Amino acid sequence: MKYLLTAFCALFLFSCSDDDNETTIAHTTLIVYIAGENSLSSFAPTDLKDITEASKGIGSNDHLVVFFDNASKTSMPYIAELKNGEVVKDTGKEFSEDFYSSDPDKMLEILTYIMQHYPAENYGIDLWGHASGWLVSNDSVASTRSSRAYGIDNGNNSTSDYGKWMNIPTMARVFSQLPHKFKFVIGDCCFFQCVESAYELKDCTDYVFGCPSEVPGYGGAYQVIIPKFFSDSPTFYEDVISTCSEIIGSGDEGVPMSVIKTSEMERFAAATAKIMPDLQQYDDFQGKRLVYYGVFMDDKYKYKKGYYDPNNLVLEYAADNPYRQEWEDALKAMIPCCIKCKRWMANHEMYGLDFSSFDVNDDTFSGVSMFVPQPMYESLTPNPNETIKQFKWANAVGIK
Repeated sequence: MKYLLTAFCALFLFSCSDDDNETTIAHTTLIVYIAGENSLSSFAPTDLKDITEASKGIGSNDHLVVFFDNASKTSMPYIAELKNGEVVKDTGKEFSEDFYSSDPDKMLEILTYIMQHYPAENYGIDLWGHASGWLVSNDSVASTRSSRAYGIDNGNNSTSDYGKWMNIPTMARVFSQLPHKFKFVIGDCCFFQCVESAYELKDCTDYVFGCPSEVPGYGGAYQVIIPKFFSDSPTFYEDVISTCSEIIGSGDEGVPMSVIKTSEMERFAAATAKIMPDLQQYDDFQGKRLVYYGVFMDDKYKYKKGYYDPNNLVLEYAADNPYRQEWEDALKAMIPCCIKCKRWMANHEMYGLDFSSFDVNDDTFSGVSMFVPQPMYESLTPNPNETIKQFKWANAVGIK
C-alpha cells in the first residue's frame, strides 16, 4: 500500500530568460513517481490533486515534477510539472503508448528526461506505489504478486495486482546511471524503510525517508509536508519528521517512520557485523518478545512474520555483547529522527496480526526493520535466507 504521511516531495525549476533564453538552474527538483496501474489506482488521482495543490506553496526557484501512470484505458502515462496549483503538461511529455512503469529501462528513461529538462542543484524522488521492502522476485520484473520490492504494473490498465515489479538492487542500478545523485529518496509505500534497501541505495542518495510497516492506501498531508523538503537547512529532515509527528498528534495514531542518513550506513554495518553472530542463532526467535512490522509473503501466498526491529533484536539476543554501545551509537547516528506510534493504521487479522494497539519504547523501536535468516523462512518461495545474499548488506554484516 501507499504511505499516507510519506508523500514528501521536492521540486525543481526550469525557466528561460526573456533576454538571453538561458536555462536557469533550480534549487530543488522533486520527482513524484506514481506507479498506479494496480489496486492503488483509485487513490492516484486524489493524491495527485493534493500534491498539485501543495505546489501553490512552492517557491519560484523550486519545481515539483510528476510521472503519472494510472489504470486508465484512455490516458497514457505522462510527465508534467505541478506549478501554482496546476498540472502543466506543456513542458513535460506524454507517451504515445502504455508500458510497465516497473521496467528499469523505462524508469531510467523517465528520470533522465526529468533531470535533463528540469535541471536543479538538488534532486529528490518520491516513490509512490506498492512495495515490500527488500524482498525480491526471480528477476527485476517477474510476473508474481507477492514477492516484490517496488511498483507493480499489471500491463492491462486494470486494478489487478498481478503484474511486474522492480527489485531494489535493480532500482539501485537505475539510480546509479542517472546524471545526478538524489539528495533524498522517499518510500511512499509499504515496508520501504529497511536497512537492506537503504544500504543498497546509499551511494545514490544522502537520505532515505520511509516507513518500516505497511501503510494505508489513501493519501496523506501532502500540502503540509511537501514544502519541508525544499529547506536550505542541513537538518531539513528534522522539520519533515517533526511535522509528521505533529500531524499524528496526541492520539499517537498513524504509522511509524524514520529518516536514514546514508553517510552513516557503513559505520552501522561495521558495528552490526560485530553483533550479527549473536543474532544468527537460527532458533526462529522462539521465546523472545520481538517487534515486527508485518509478514513476508511468498509467490504461493505462504507467509511468516518478518520485518523485525533491530533495536529489539539486539535487546533480546545481544544485550551483553561488548560492542552493543558502539552499535547503539551507530544506529542513532544513522537514524537521527523517527516517529513511534502506539496505534498503527494497519490491521492484519487475516494473518493473525493486529497492530491496532502496539506498544513500543526507545529500547524496542528504531524506525527501521532488519532481516536475520531463520529456519522458518526456508518454506517460502523465493527463500529469503537465500535472496538476502543478493544484497550488499548481507556481505557487509556477515550474513551467511
